[in-house]
Formats: sequence, C-alpha cells, structure tokens
Amino acid sequence: MKTMKTSALWFGAAILVLVLGGLAAAILVISTLGTYPALIAEAYQGPRQKVEVPGVEDLELSRKGAYAVYYEEQEGAFIHAEMPPNLDCELTSTITGKDVPLVSDYVPTNRYVTRGDQVGVLIYSTTVNDPGMHTLSCDYPVGRDGPKLVLAIGPNYFFEFLRVVWNMSGSVLGGVGVLCGSFVLSFSIAAVAIIQRTKEGQV
Repeated sequence: MKTMKTSALWFGAAILVLVLGGLAAAILVISTLGTYPALIAEAYQGPRQKVEVPGVEDLELSRKGAYAVYYEEQEGAFIHAEMPPNLDCELTSTITGKDVPLVSDYVPTNRYVTRGDQVGVLIYSTTVNDPGMHTLSCDYPVGRDGPKLVLAIGPNYFFEFLRVVWNMSGSVLGGVGVLCGSFVLSFSIAAVAIIQRTKEGQV
C-alpha cells in the first residue's frame, strides 16, 4: 500500500512538472508574440521623406540604423516593369561631410502602398551611423534625360521586419526550451518512479 502511495506521488510530481512547464512555456511564447504589433509599429514609425528626381533634398535622418530608398509611383505603374529607372544617387552626411554608401538593392517584393494609392519599391539600401541632417541628390546618368520622378527614403521595412523577428526568436526559443526541459524532467521522475516500483515489487 505504501509503495502504491509513493508511486502515485512520484507520478503526480511528474505530471505537475509537465503541466507547469507547459504553462510557463505557453505564457512566455504568447506574451512574446503579443508584443509583435507594437514592435513592428515602432520599427515602421519613421517618416518617408520625398525627393524629386532630378533634384537635391536636405533630409533629417534622426535614427541610427537601416534605411531604404524607394521608387514611388502610382499603383500599377511599374508592377510589371523589370527594374525602376536607372538613376545616379548620392547620400551625404552634413555632419561628417562623408558619403553614405547607397547599395543598389532592387527587391520587387519589398514595397508598400499608401492610402493615396502610391506604391513604393525598394531600389537602394543604406545604413546611417551618424543620425542628423543628410543631403540626397539624384539625377539620371550622364547623357540621359527623363521625366520627373519621386523617391522616398525611410525605414527599410524588410530589414526591420527581420530585426523584430530575430529579437523575438530568443524568447520563443526560450519557451520551447522550457517545454522540452519540463518534458525531460517529468519523464525522468516518472522513470524513477517506475524503476522504484518495479524493484519494490520484486522484494
């Protein structure tokens, strides 16, 4: 009788560990996923500043990190185009006087649509290490002319999405680790109870 009660306590402890571990993992994962909308909103909150091409514009890039230059047009205007127009653009920090590299990075899927039916598609990526005033100048290549275009510089939405997901992944993996750990501990407790019960039954 005593053996039965002891075994029941061990098995109860194993179940309790598994339940508590699963509950802790669920709370951690759900609370982490619940922060996603706020984190994305914060990452995307930087304004898109417009620049006419050809032209020069002074911009206030107030945060350190990844930016993107988007080619902006009416919805559907370049949906089927292989590439936006070829341009020569330079971004210069007025604080340091140094050029900030613009990396040609046309990504058809990295786009946005505004309420005014403007569509922007990524054409350049850059990283600002010295927040503050910058000058963006854009023109057509030498020997080429073209119509007035509009560019917009703002957060690199794809990069910011990946950054948010990466930051959240640690907590999510932590939740998975807690669940796996509780399962292993619960199984170990149950195994000890079974072994002990088997030995006592053989006495």
